[in-house]
Amino acid sequence: MPVGRLIARSVRTTRTLVDLLRRHVGLTVVVAAGITLRIVTMIAYQPALWFQGDSGTYVRLARQWPAMPPRWPFAWLLKAFEWSGTFISVVAVQHLAGVALAVATYLVLRRIGVGPWVATLAVTPVLLDATQFTLEQYLLTETLFTTALAVAALLLVRRERPGTAASLVAGVAVALGMATRPTGVVAIGALLLFLLLPWRGWRAPTAFLLGIVALFGAAFVGIGSVKGALGLEGGRFLYGRTAHFADCDRLELRPGLRKLCPVQPLDQRPDRPDWYIWNIKSPILQAERPEDLDEFAHEVIKQQPGDYLAAVASDSARYFWPTRLKPMEQCLANWWRPQPAPSDWAADFNCVPRTASPGYQPTPAPSRDVEANAASRFLHEYGRYGVTPAPAMAAMLLIALVGAVWPRRGRLRLSMIALLYASIGVGIMVFSVATSMFDHRYGLPALAFLPVAAAVGWQRLRSTPVSTDRHTPADDEPERLAPTISSESNGDHDERTGDRGHGTAAVPQRG
Repeated sequence: MPVGRLIARSVRTTRTLVDLLRRHVGLTVVVAAGITLRIVTMIAYQPALWFQGDSGTYVRLARQWPAMPPRWPFAWLLKAFEWSGTFISVVAVQHLAGVALAVATYLVLRRIGVGPWVATLAVTPVLLDATQFTLEQYLLTETLFTTALAVAALLLVRRERPGTAASLVAGVAVALGMATRPTGVVAIGALLLFLLLPWRGWRAPTAFLLGIVALFGAAFVGIGSVKGALGLEGGRFLYGRTAHFADCDRLELRPGLRKLCPVQPLDQRPDRPDWYIWNIKSPILQAERPEDLDEFAHEVIKQQPGDYLAAVASDSARYFWPTRLKPMEQCLANWWRPQPAPSDWAADFNCVPRTASPGYQPTPAPSRDVEANAASRFLHEYGRYGVTPAPAMAAMLLIALVGAVWPRRGRLRLSMIALLYASIGVGIMVFSVATSMFDHRYGLPALAFLPVAAAVGWQRLRSTPVSTDRHTPADDEPERLAPTISSESNGDHDERTGDRGHGTAAVPQRG
């Protein structure tokens, strides 16, 4: 090929890239900042951050190959990168997943008509929140869980009529999320309703359910029990949740269950429900069989329903309104904020983060005093302010709900998307509290959903009312020729012309 033609093609490519960046300048800036923060995090906390107990469990499961349990997706992820000999490869993939999720969400929001700056704001928490990229540096399941659920939602909302293939993949993805953390069950229900309510045939819902059945069916074949495949065996976390407020003086319990009653008076219980799961002084050690934990929890809920609902409501509200953390809650919160440096954790075993071993080992690096480096000092200062405040989460939920239910003609699809994302975000928080406890780590996945719900709700409030939603074809349905002139915006993205619903006589896009 002549040199002149090569130069011309290079110039055209450069102009196209510059044009693309100019049209998405907000996203470009935020993505660049998010990538920078993640690179600094990988420099500050090498090779990865380690959460005592959970991280070691996943690594040990990965080392059981080929007898590794099939329903532990995160252990399979660790196994896939064992060849690298370092956990840096795992956290690098998690950081890439966080950035890719933000970009994909932005593109889908633009596709359904959300304005560029509102779409950029919607993905900013995932890119810049200090808790988000700190947890991506941990050997924990949050990034895989969030990504799986978000991918499932994006596949189903990107077109008005999801195709069979997209629905099948969405089913596999959401099942992967639930296999990673049982909290994902809320997304299964919400996504299925999203497919069923505007009934357009059986193909998409059936394909979605087949994807779920395929993954859990494979887990069932490997494990041999339905409870094991679904991750429902045991009741340790629900026991901790209910033991925290159980009033055994007025409970009717058989002798085997009464041994599980807390010995502390109600007003002197530990700060966190998980004390009853892990502490050597907990009555949990008196359980005669694992099923007793489930039975105790169910009896407490049945006989103290008001106390249970009050505990769930008050702890769930803490995700939306700031409250002072008790000492042991603050201890746990320290894990999810960037610290000056991993230090002598043997002196404070419960409250000091630690790093993984240099090799692919199931133990953390030895306890030692480490000087804070420039990267960790910067992140520590950033983490004091660079988090999404609880009132912002409340505002996002309010905007999403108001936008979804505000009386307007048409735009039903935007209402459904806003409610879908809001229900998944809030559902994750409430389900975690109901079955375990309040923890910033458990509520973090909502950052991938509530801002999107708010953006879509805002777009519905701002878009021009129309009598009906415009038809867009399914993934596997041929597109019909559409009119090329429109007198007003309806908030959709016309991919044939590059026009986002404005036509040739459009007014400037709002939002």
